[in-house]
Order: sequence, then structure tokens, then C-alpha cells
Amino acid sequence: MKVAKAKVTILARKLTQASLENGAPAPQKVSAVLEALRKLPKTRSMPLLKAYLRLMRRAEAMRTLTIERAGPLSAGDRKVIVDSMSRKSGLSLNLVERENDALIGGLKVRLGDDEYDASIAGMLARL
Repeated sequence: MKVAKAKVTILARKLTQASLENGAPAPQKVSAVLEALRKLPKTRSMPLLKAYLRLMRRAEAMRTLTIERAGPLSAGDRKVIVDSMSRKSGLSLNLVERENDALIGGLKVRLGDDEYDASIAGMLARL
């Protein structure tokens, strides 16, 4: 069973890489992968589809930069953060910005699994 699961994971990774163009999901490539999976028997396609979906969600999360802020953020500061994180990841990023009064002051930046906390609430929690 472990061998089959490992094979599914390897194939799902290959399909995910085939679906990306410059680090972003390409709609026509994703459609082609889904069409190919649709032709497989359900017992083979479902585990592969689940693994593919998980990896595609992860790829999209790696391209989504989330900034939580307590107050206003200037356009210049926003540009510096986005440019810095874009250079770090090597990808063009989608920006999601949220206001969060619970931070008291400062901000939190999240890209994929990495989170950078420069908020007053975060500093107080670490004390």
C-alpha cells in the first residue's frame, strides 16, 4: 500500500509541475491534466486527484502574500514588502491585505508556510 501511495505522490508532483507556468497555474494546462484524470477509472483517479489538488493549493499558497496590519500601510512600505518577498520566493506574488485591530500595532506577513510577525501583540505574546 505504501508503494502505491508513494507512486501517487510522485505522479501528482509531476502533474503539478506540468500545470505550472512561471510558478503560476496555467488554466489550459490544468484543464488538460483534469481531462486526463477524468479518463482514468475512478479508483485510480480519486487518490491522484486528491494529491494533485493538495499540491496545487500549496503552489498557490506559495504565491499568495498576506499582509495583516493594525493601521494604514503606505504604498511605499507595501511595495518594499512585496518586492522583498517576491525576490525571496522568485515568483510574482498575489497580494492579500487585511486590517486586524487585534495586532495593536505593526504587521504580520505570511508567504506560504513562513510567517513574519512584527506586531505589538506578537511581541507581547513572546514575553
